[in-house]
Amino acid sequence: MNQRYRDHGMDSLPDWLAATLGILALVIVLALFGALLLIGRRRKDPEAKARAAAGKASRRRQADLRERRLALQRKAGRREP
Repeated sequence: MNQRYRDHGMDSLPDWLAATLGILALVIVLALFGALLLIGRRRKDPEAKARAAAGKASRRRQADLRERRLALQRKAGRREP
């Protein structure tokens, strides 16, 4: 088995072509990585969306009530002395 291997070097390429190929390779790798990240995302079913919206509204109501309670406490504290 007499096989010959040929080594293809990149030294003979013009600088602009080597830079272009390098950038193209980088873009391809980033696109594949981004696609793999997007594959893992799943859309929420309508029930999960409704639960999330209800939870967000509940947290907002609690925050509003907390702000009102603190404001009333500050107001009461100013009147006492």
